[in-house]
Amino acid sequence: MDYEKYLNSNVKNIPISGIRLVNNWPSKIPQSSQIKLNIGQPDLDTPEFIKEATIEALRFNQTRYTDSMGSLQVREAICEFLKRKQNLLYSPDEILVTAGGQSAIFASLKAILSPGDNVVIPFPSYPPYINAIKYNKAKIIPLKTVLADNFDIPLKQLKEILEYTQIKALLIISPGNPTGVLTSHKTQLELVKLASEFDFLLISDEIYNQIVYTAKSYQSLSQVNEARERTIIIQSFSKMLSMCGFRIGFIAAPKPLIDQIKVIHHTMNICASSIAQYAVYKTLTDPQKMDEAITMTCQTYRERKSQCVSYLEENPHIEVREPQGAFYLFPRVPNINMTDFAKWFKYQYGVLTVPGAYFSIPEFSEHNEYIRLCFTEKIELLRTGLQRFNEALGIFIRKESR
Repeated sequence: MDYEKYLNSNVKNIPISGIRLVNNWPSKIPQSSQIKLNIGQPDLDTPEFIKEATIEALRFNQTRYTDSMGSLQVREAICEFLKRKQNLLYSPDEILVTAGGQSAIFASLKAILSPGDNVVIPFPSYPPYINAIKYNKAKIIPLKTVLADNFDIPLKQLKEILEYTQIKALLIISPGNPTGVLTSHKTQLELVKLASEFDFLLISDEIYNQIVYTAKSYQSLSQVNEARERTIIIQSFSKMLSMCGFRIGFIAAPKPLIDQIKVIHHTMNICASSIAQYAVYKTLTDPQKMDEAITMTCQTYRERKSQCVSYLEENPHIEVREPQGAFYLFPRVPNINMTDFAKWFKYQYGVLTVPGAYFSIPEFSEHNEYIRLCFTEKIELLRTGLQRFNEALGIFIRKESR
């Protein structure tokens, strides 16, 4: 049977994220002995008080549909959380509880994009953005960022684009995936100014906003004056509280935008998991335990980050900067095809990594000199993985130079 004729021609050639693709690469090392530095999933256990709340949800029969926006008590608690953490003032009708950050991204883009619309994305960036935009037959206008500029958004290039092209939105992630970079306050101010001048929306993926290593507290894009009315904030509890499998996140945005986004999300999911919503409600209404859990998470990853950077800095072939947030390292190895290296590295050494090309587009070939390493494994495994990385890279470079 010819199934090709039944498939949506707009989506059938769009590949799955490269982050997952590396799982399918061959290796002579048994899977049980492989070290996975490719998936950005916290290895830390979900805090006990959240587990207890999840059990309590079942005991209290919290297993029915909630309001499609999310239960009112959860949205009220999210409003208090945003006010407490970032002094952001939202009302419950400006909050949509979603089935994770991924659903939030997809529903937001589906709600605002029409065929032919333009969306600016600074690269390297999170791969599923590309697919979500292509599903809507919208166009991506790329901006290249590089390590030498600490992956800061090139405002001059952005201004040149805006002079000649009408865009619907600019999509950024801060702290960055894969770079771990925070968008500076100076850049935030300029982005908001440009958004107002050229009339486009700002989509700010802030799912790593509680995992930061700088002395200053995290500043949401919506905290910038005049940003709130044109900003869609994406957040998730997956990373900050090791709740990836709960699939629970939220969107904060002006009500007219939320009213459209909620229709898309309802079509996809009806509502977020009632059990996960209850667990999040109990978490948000116990701020002391929540803050203690987040502090422990940050401290764990801060210690790992420092050790990992030290390992990489010992290698003369590598250029690397300390990430300001999230749990990714994104080093550069000049003049080396890191896609070829990553495949060879997995096959020979059983360590999974993601080449920088998978976070970018072919036009920005320089990004294939980068590789993403997650420090979401226990420190012993990280040491072993990075020791193998340094050893393998030296052998690979010598092999390539013959």
